[in-house]
Amino acid sequence: MLPTSHIAYTWLALDLAQDWLGVAQEADYRLVAVAATGPDLIDKPMAAAHFYRRYKSAVLFAHTLLFNLAVFWLTVGRFRRLAVYAAAFLGHALLDRLWMFPDTFYWPLRGWRFHVWGKRGSEQTEIGKAYWYAFTRRPELWGWELGGLLALALFVWRRRLYRWENLRTFLLTGRPSKSRRFHMK
Repeated sequence: MLPTSHIAYTWLALDLAQDWLGVAQEADYRLVAVAATGPDLIDKPMAAAHFYRRYKSAVLFAHTLLFNLAVFWLTVGRFRRLAVYAAAFLGHALLDRLWMFPDTFYWPLRGWRFHVWGKRGSEQTEIGKAYWYAFTRRPELWGWELGGLLALALFVWRRRLYRWENLRTFLLTGRPSKSRRFHMK
């Protein structure tokens, strides 16, 4: 899944949770976006730097169940005020449907390998080729990305971010304006 969809689904989920459950009212949506893409922000640079050559994958350690359990344990056990950001980080695994890639998700329980993306060319171009290959061979991915665009559109509509003053507040504070909030009935 592309980063924009990870962010859009997570923002909409947080927005609805804030409305319906009254949770995480002080969450900074900018940090939520970073957390929602956190596994990729960790693994992709590692893959580009060295690990792609070794593992033929850009979905590495931060995409494993072990890493996600560590994030959960640290949040629940020690840093509860960061729970909303941990939830965004953990949601990445759900949105990537990582259980479909058991070599990565259950690493190292199934061995020291990760799900192989391909073995065609240099590591500098491989990650882009892997995305191209996935999107041209797996049409269901287009549905997930379209869903991400719809989630983003609904979030923008609910928070009226199409209005400059609301968008400006959102960008500067990381929080949608409460006074102009749109409520679905």
